[in-house]
Amino acid sequence: MKERWRALASLISEEFGIEVQPSYEGWGSGWDPKHLPLMEAWARGEVDHIPAEVRKPKGIVFSVVDLMRKNEEVSLSVLRHEAGYLLNTYFPHWRTGQREVFRAGYVPTSFLVLFAVLESLKADAKVVSEVPSAREGFKRMYRELLGEVQASYLHHRVALSLVYKWIGDEVPFGPEETKYADSLDRFVHEYLREEDPQTSYDILMEDLWPRFRTLVDTARDINYVDLLIDEARGRRREDAHRGRIMTDVLSKLPERIRDLVYSFKNSKAESMEIETRKEILKVLGNLPDWMRDYMKQMSYLDMLDRDLKFLRHFLPRTLEVDIEHRGFLTFIFKAWEEDRALSSLRSMTKKEENLSERDRKFMKEHGLKEEEFRRYRAMMRTVLPYVDYFRRRFDSLLPQEEERWGGAYIRGKRLNFRKIPTEVPIRRGKIYARKEVPERKNLAFELLLDVSASMRKEDKITNAIRSLILFSEVLDRLGMPFSVKVFNESVYEIKGFEEDYRTVKARIMEVASRIGGGTDLGKAVSVGLESLELFTKKTGMRGIMILFTDGEPTRGIKGEDLKSYILQVKQRFPVVGVGVGEATRMVKEYFDRTGISVQDISKLPSAFSFVIENQLKRLISVR
Repeated sequence: MKERWRALASLISEEFGIEVQPSYEGWGSGWDPKHLPLMEAWARGEVDHIPAEVRKPKGIVFSVVDLMRKNEEVSLSVLRHEAGYLLNTYFPHWRTGQREVFRAGYVPTSFLVLFAVLESLKADAKVVSEVPSAREGFKRMYRELLGEVQASYLHHRVALSLVYKWIGDEVPFGPEETKYADSLDRFVHEYLREEDPQTSYDILMEDLWPRFRTLVDTARDINYVDLLIDEARGRRREDAHRGRIMTDVLSKLPERIRDLVYSFKNSKAESMEIETRKEILKVLGNLPDWMRDYMKQMSYLDMLDRDLKFLRHFLPRTLEVDIEHRGFLTFIFKAWEEDRALSSLRSMTKKEENLSERDRKFMKEHGLKEEEFRRYRAMMRTVLPYVDYFRRRFDSLLPQEEERWGGAYIRGKRLNFRKIPTEVPIRRGKIYARKEVPERKNLAFELLLDVSASMRKEDKITNAIRSLILFSEVLDRLGMPFSVKVFNESVYEIKGFEEDYRTVKARIMEVASRIGGGTDLGKAVSVGLESLELFTKKTGMRGIMILFTDGEPTRGIKGEDLKSYILQVKQRFPVVGVGVGEATRMVKEYFDRTGISVQDISKLPSAFSFVIENQLKRLISVR
């Protein structure tokens, strides 16, 4: 069986001139790491031109599991499609098109419903022009795919009609879909034949999108009515975010219209007469402004969700997809992680086999080999005075586990002299003291450290690692549980709460190898919250999250959405944001009063110590 996958990989590698590797764990991307930051900047439209060789992927990893039940012809077509897609896609246009339609008031992904289908067909058309025998395989591949796609509205079905026409099958939809698909026919052929990316984009925006957007307008109107029907039917659990307001909207409708909506609760708005839908939409237009705005927002989210369910069948599998603020869909480019992980695993195993007796001894005592320990110790020397100072300082704040006398009670064995002047005059009599064994309260710290591409500048990462060592050594010596994660557009755990610090020192020294990519603060906070919540529920401790960043978020949620999300997280745990340089203003904006500004990253140890001391003081003040 393995020979089959190796043979397919070899064939695709030879056809496209890229490395291809089978995987039994799933899809992974094979973009050359050294080109990564430039590739991302190009795809986001931040730079206009990059060398052609940078745009070409080093290779792809394909999932054997996904192809296991497919015959050889379809498997080969899937791999050809993926390789052709990556090599021929002009990624900046994915972003540019979404921006254009968003400015015109449309959900950005509605543009991609058309664009992703066209790009898929264009990639395959190019393969067929070079390997004519591949057409039959693509036909089978698309027939399987078309049976899985969820086409909610007219614009989805028209986009699918283009696929049916390309593979030469009869369009299985109504006359309306066929009519619209026929009207796009000539321009679709022009688009598929055109090799220049800019000319293709012009055909798309000048000839195809203006005709297609009328279908999106129709879908948006139908969706308003569908939201009412869904409410009449009863919200599903996943729709709970719509809350009580949709119920209020429904109750505000005239009784006749409300009854009409309820009469369709077992069907969809598309099955209504056009005049009936128009009548309902007219009534919705007369609702109070805040209700109309809410309906608009809910429709935006619902349309986005339906588009994404459609799009997942027409996007490159080897690239991760992220939904940014306001629904922009972005590809996340990453290095060939699986390949690197396998090679590092192999090298690690080999190293362990070849460890000298001295290295074995160092590994046992320090969790590091001799050379690694020397580097760690050199870094440690620069922060050691702070470690001892802060440990003594923080240790004095924590209650010792010894009995003492305290409180005020009606009877006992000793008097509480501080309470006598207060209690005797009012004759309440709570003047006695009892033995108490104070409970040592522990905080659980979740540290999130930014390792995006901007951390390469100056000596940021070196100072950040020093601060991380300081933070870890102090909390380890105090016996405080802590977790360390680093993040860019992904989040990587360096140390878990229950891991021995000694065993993770090597990972801390390798943090610099994680540098690269964008910054997704929202994802970092989300992963940190889940980890902290799980540990504190299990142990009953209080938790705190500390996040360090040196720049604005470039991935995920941003602006008011991110600020609102951090505010929600603060209601569960204290969240402190530490910003340096350009991030100073951003941290103050997103984290409000718990945002700390550091002029220079060399001051980061002081910032961390301030946060720890402040939280420990709050901890012992809680009774």
